[in-house]
Amino acid sequence: MKLGAIIEWADDLSTFRSLIRLADDLGYDVIGVGDTPARAWELYVSLTVAAQESRNAILTPMVTTPFLRHPAATATAISTLHEVTGGRVMLAIGNGGSVRRIVGRLPVATPKELYDYVKAVREILDGRTTVVDGLTTEALTRVRPMPIHVAADYPQSLRLAGELADGVITTVGMSTELVERKIATVRDAAEKAGRDPDAIEVWGFSFISIRDTRAEANAEIGSALASDVALRLKSKHMRAKIPPHLLGAVEEMERRYDVWDHTIGGKNAMLLEELGLVDFAAGLTGITGDLTEVGAHLNKLQSLGVSGVLAALPVVADPAGTLRRLSQAAASA
Repeated sequence: MKLGAIIEWADDLSTFRSLIRLADDLGYDVIGVGDTPARAWELYVSLTVAAQESRNAILTPMVTTPFLRHPAATATAISTLHEVTGGRVMLAIGNGGSVRRIVGRLPVATPKELYDYVKAVREILDGRTTVVDGLTTEALTRVRPMPIHVAADYPQSLRLAGELADGVITTVGMSTELVERKIATVRDAAEKAGRDPDAIEVWGFSFISIRDTRAEANAEIGSALASDVALRLKSKHMRAKIPPHLLGAVEEMERRYDVWDHTIGGKNAMLLEELGLVDFAAGLTGITGDLTEVGAHLNKLQSLGVSGVLAALPVVADPAGTLRRLSQAAASA
């Protein structure tokens, strides 16, 4: 199975550089940098630093959104990185996370907005003109075609990925049933669009912790899991994933969640455990356990059609150790 890591330059530049070098030295296939101005430095400057510190890994935004940049700006920026790295790039686009609050847009991008943005960026990367906000762009020469992946979790965005993208990035956890459903949605949409479903690469995004016991691993990423439960289960589609006996606990989590607490072992992590939601949350977006357990789960995910997993490093206490342990788990799988 391929491995990827999401590494952000949030505070110390030397730490960011060393983690990029470590991931590349360990043979990670993809290194992603978040487009998150609320908590990290600028995306494409960070990716340029990552280009300087790596030799083999593919670099990508993880992920950019329609809100911050015109499609021509995104196409030019990622094409410039293509030149700097000798082609070690891909482009990942999603419908928006913290970025939407920064620019004053509370809803995430609609499926149509996301579709239009991905389509426009692809046309510009191919050296063609496109229409953005009713205006026709000029064809650019300093652009390069490249794979475009769509970050998708909901049925509409998963279908969009199947119809349009070269790959999909979707959250995966300990529940293989949820992963199967997502992949089936992508493949069905691809077939209906006349595309080869097996040609669409599937990457899983997950909060990953590998410790001596699963309980220790769950505790390390508890704050990240709590955030998902408190903030990502409000839609009708996500509500349907909640077992009836846990609905009251989820509602309590939503009421008591502290949006300012992201500390490992903090009040949100403790609340998740108090409400008995740890296993449910890990089923959605967490991969946890010891080396053997995580290796076995990676095998299961690969058998379902997941090409690789992306570990979100900002949420773990020991990012360098996590990179090493995940590499070991994958090697033993």
